[in-house]
Amino acid sequence: MLESIHFMYDNISSKDMGVYIGWSSGNLFEENFLPIRRIVEKKVTNNEIPYFQRVEHEPLSFKLSFYLENWIDDEDLRKIARWLFQPYYKPLVFDHHPNRVMYALVEGDSTLIHNGLKQGYVELTIRCSSPYTYSHEQIMDNIEFRELNKSYLLKDDISTFPQGECQNVKITANGLTIDEMNNTWGILYANTKHWSDI
Repeated sequence: MLESIHFMYDNISSKDMGVYIGWSSGNLFEENFLPIRRIVEKKVTNNEIPYFQRVEHEPLSFKLSFYLENWIDDEDLRKIARWLFQPYYKPLVFDHHPNRVMYALVEGDSTLIHNGLKQGYVELTIRCSSPYTYSHEQIMDNIEFRELNKSYLLKDDISTFPQGECQNVKITANGLTIDEMNNTWGILYANTKHWSDI
């Protein structure tokens, strides 16, 4: 992601803000390969082998450095600061990986490094809400349900439920329709003879 030139944060492009990702060190990129992982174990008296309990993953965190293209006055800096200083996690997408979405916040120290002539760059730390990246929401219309030679998979038939089909779904002129289902204890008690039937 650090090889990207632009990014989008809170659905606003860094191009529109006059911000370009850049690094002053000139070295190779350093990125997290896997999330930080911590093994949780329990030690007991007189046993040198701890008991494994679980693995915990830390949210992604990385440094981001960008330079300012059109830094004319302090209002430009304030506009960028308002854009990045959000109260809650916002979507962050880098142009080199447009299919990966992170939900991120600025954390810790942020540094403005400049030469006094309105030329400089900003270094800050980004922390994500989880150890993972996500894909964009995908809306799929007109999904056809079928299985082998059947024209549809969902039927309004209780006896076919173990075969992967569903009750209370009917095929109508408007497509699949879900009937209202009343599962109160009173209805179940009135229509049930044995507890195993519930």
